[in-house]
Amino acid sequence: MKRFQGIFTVMLTAYDSDGKIDRGAMKDLTEYQVGSGVHGLVVLGSNGECPYLTPHLQRDAIDIVVESCAGKVPVIVGINERGTEQAVEMANYAEGAGADGLLIALPLFYPLEWDSVFEHYETISRGVNLPILFYNWPANTQLKLSPESIARLGGIENVVGAKETIFDVEEVRALVDAADEDFCVFTGMTLNLVATMEAGACGAICPLPNVIPETTVALYEAIDAGDSEKAAGLQNQVFSCAPLLASSATPHAMMKEAVRLLGHPVNTAVKGPMPRLSPEQADTVRETLKGAELIPG
Repeated sequence: MKRFQGIFTVMLTAYDSDGKIDRGAMKDLTEYQVGSGVHGLVVLGSNGECPYLTPHLQRDAIDIVVESCAGKVPVIVGINERGTEQAVEMANYAEGAGADGLLIALPLFYPLEWDSVFEHYETISRGVNLPILFYNWPANTQLKLSPESIARLGGIENVVGAKETIFDVEEVRALVDAADEDFCVFTGMTLNLVATMEAGACGAICPLPNVIPETTVALYEAIDAGDSEKAAGLQNQVFSCAPLLASSATPHAMMKEAVRLLGHPVNTAVKGPMPRLSPEQADTVRETLKGAELIPG
């Protein structure tokens, strides 16, 4: 049996005017996602600006999401530390806070051989009792592993799956084929959910549900039920929100503006050196939401 499956929202991280975690906004976002039917949450994923948050802010974000979720759906914590010791330390905190799993990326600074990569995940696994997902995003982490190598990570105790933030559906299929049946393979985007689930993916861990949670859940359920006609229509609805992600390599402020326009108490602040929202991006967000009929035209 797969440990996780379905739609997991990679949550935004909201800040107050002092740059601290906005607990009220995070509570609102958590309750909105859970109430909209998503199957799980990811706090401190790449969409949550994890690499630029201090350990104190990371811990605060973990605490408020776990507390607000109240066990209704699994909460997975993103671990994005360069060093093994730092990763174990944050993983231990997440476990103590009540998290249900870990999504662990390995950004590179020094070149690493396969044995060092394997040892990194093995050491973290020995240090916690939580299920671990490998975060495969070679465009950003500079860590390029073959599907067969990622499947080998599944031989480590507690490593139960992977998030594949790649565009090559055949590479997703290759991982599904190479891994054990209970290994959870997620796509990192809902834009290719139909194709990747047909290739054997068990869902998506992605940012768009911040804006359209019910649509993405309905898309997953239609694919899972084999209703291809309904799935095709819903996939087109998801495509209508693609400019929120495709207009910038770092669309975090744009996503926050979208959520703000939908009525949630979130400002567009991001952690430096991430780019702030430009007037042109704000216009793109508004026009995208109008085109998707999410706000009045």
